[in-house]
Amino acid sequence: MDEAWLDLVRVARDCGNISSLLPPGIDNLIDMPFHLHRAVVAALGFLGFEELPQDERPPKRIWLDGNKLNAWFNDVRARRKAEMEGHATPEMSESPLKKELLVGFDGA
Repeated sequence: MDEAWLDLVRVARDCGNISSLLPPGIDNLIDMPFHLHRAVVAALGFLGFEELPQDERPPKRIWLDGNKLNAWFNDVRARRKAEMEGHATPEMSESPLKKELLVGFDGA
């Protein structure tokens, strides 16, 4: 997803009104074209990642890969559960999933 699109949705969300994202002639969100609706919903979800602690935010390169994104959050849930139960857990940077994602990359 384009960074400019995320910024546009962020501004609309923060102003409390995403009607500014509607194309001309569309007065209601229910009438929004499907592809635009999906893009807005996805962008709002991606912006929600900003609310997570830094070490739990998924890398941008997996945002559109449902399987990798699910695996990422399963790893986060498992780590949180282990921490709540008082078990030592590896840092997210040491997790097998993160190591797999970082192969060939310099950072997360």
